[in-house]
Amino acid sequence: MFLRTRNNDSVASATWNEFLHGLGSTRDVAAERAREKAGSVRGALSDTGSEARHRASLALDALAGRPAPMRWGWVVAAAGLGALAGFAVAELLRGHPVDEAVASLRRQLSHPREQVEEHVG
Repeated sequence: MFLRTRNNDSVASATWNEFLHGLGSTRDVAAERAREKAGSVRGALSDTGSEARHRASLALDALAGRPAPMRWGWVVAAAGLGALAGFAVAELLRGHPVDEAVASLRRQLSHPREQVEEHVG
């Protein structure tokens, strides 16, 4: 009977040690996940805080009567779109009868005056 008690004690001790080791591993995994979550929350709060400070600054400027800053990105984008639209219209009108009439008029004006009078009159 003494042997059985000693054997049961060693099994219980081994089981207890495995349990403690498992708790330690679980604690380490939980701590790592908590650090990751805290980092992501900290990043989100930092971004939110900067946006809030920016908006508060703009609101104070508006209340003080200062003009809003120029948004140069939009200005450049609008200029680029305007240039692109102008280029597209120019390409569509290339070879148009108006161009041919202007070229014909230039040819006529480059001739001596007598030849122009023959054509006109």
